[in-house]
Amino acid sequence: MLLAGLVFGLIVGWVVSLFGGNTLIIQGIFELTGKEISNAGYYTIFAFLGLISSAIKK
Repeated sequence: MLLAGLVFGLIVGWVVSLFGGNTLIIQGIFELTGKEISNAGYYTIFAFLGLISSAIKK
């Protein structure tokens, strides 16, 4: 079940990136924290969010 949440998070991240949302989120994280992340960090965040949401549901 946790793996399904991880994959779902990656799919959501991919769909968001199709509409340019990845640039918006990466820039927002930079402005809030002062730390720059790459696309790999962007997808890692979505994977962890999917994993955590799957763990909470279970």
